[in-house]
Amino acid sequence: MRIPNLIYKLAFVGIAAAAFTSCKKENGIDNDTVIKKPYGLYVADSEGSLLNTNDGNLFRAIFPPDGYPPRAIAVSGNNLIWVKSNVHVSTDNGKNFNPEYFFANPLGLWQPVIYNVPSHGRIYLASIEPGSLGVSFSDDNGETWFIDYGWDDGVAAGGISSFAQLKNGQLFARSADSLYQRDGKDDKWTHVKPVNQPAGMGFLSHYNNSLMFVDYTGANGVQGSGDGGVNWTSYSGLPQRPLLSAASPFDQTFLVGTDSMGIYRLDQNGQFVPTNNGLEMNTSVYAITAKDDIYKNNTTKRYVYIATDKGVYRSEDLGQNWYRVKEGDYRAIY
Repeated sequence: MRIPNLIYKLAFVGIAAAAFTSCKKENGIDNDTVIKKPYGLYVADSEGSLLNTNDGNLFRAIFPPDGYPPRAIAVSGNNLIWVKSNVHVSTDNGKNFNPEYFFANPLGLWQPVIYNVPSHGRIYLASIEPGSLGVSFSDDNGETWFIDYGWDDGVAAGGISSFAQLKNGQLFARSADSLYQRDGKDDKWTHVKPVNQPAGMGFLSHYNNSLMFVDYTGANGVQGSGDGGVNWTSYSGLPQRPLLSAASPFDQTFLVGTDSMGIYRLDQNGQFVPTNNGLEMNTSVYAITAKDDIYKNNTTKRYVYIATDKGVYRSEDLGQNWYRVKEGDYRAIY
C-alpha cells in the first residue's frame, strides 16, 4: 500500500529537481560550462611565427616564420596588427599581412609602442614619420594611417616611444625626456610638466588611475604618479635587471616582467615581490596580457598570459601561480 505513495514522492522529487536545474540548463546543456564569449589569444615567437588559441590549450599556427619577431601585437575591430620595423595589418585573421609604410620608433621596444584606444575609436603608433611629432594614428582599424598633427601650440615633441591610458580615460605619450597628455580624441596633445621627472629610459604603463613608468634598464625600477604625471614616487623590491614588460590585468594587480628573473607583482604594501611559482628558473618575460571567458550564466573566468623565452604561461589567480601551456621562445602576446 505504500508503493504508490513512494512513486508519487519520487515523481514529485524528480519534477522539483528538473525545475530547480532548468535555470542552469537549456536543451540539456549546462550553462555553467558554455562560453558565450570566448577570447582570442595571439602569440608570436622569436622566428616571427604567429599562433592563435581560443582556450589556451590548442594553439594553431596561422603565419609562418619570416625571421623577424614582432615588437608588439594589437587587435582593432576585426583586424590584427603587428609592429616590426613598420606596421603590418591583417584583415583575414593573420593569414596575410599587408605592410603599411608607417615606421615605428626603433626605441619603442615594447608592447605600448602601439596602443588601441576604443574610447577614441583610434589606434596610436609611436612613429618616426618625417614631419611628425612622434605620433601616427588610424581610425579604420589599422588599414590607413595618418600623421597626428593635433598638438598644442608651442609643443616641440618628438621621439615618442610608448603610450598608456588611465582608467579615467586620460591618454599619455612619452618621449625620452618629456610627457604629453590627451583627454579626448578631438583634444590636442599638451605638455605635462612634472615636478620630478621619472628617471631612466623605458615605457609607460598604468594601474587604475596611476600612471606608471618602467625603466627598461632596471636601474630606476618602476615609478608611479597618482596625479597625471606631475609628481612621481619609486617602488622598491625589483631586481637590478632589465625590465621588459608590464601590465595591469583587469586593473586588479600590476605585474612587471624581467630579463631572466621571471615576473614581479606589486603587493598591497606598495612593494614588488617575485611571483614565479610554476616558472622555470632564469625565465625572461617579454610580454603580458589578460583574457577572459564569459559563460552563458554571465559568470566570468579570468586569465593572465605571459610570453617568455621558455614558453607561454597562464595564471588563473592574477599572476600568483603559473603553468606552461606552450613551449618555445615567444616575444609578443595579445
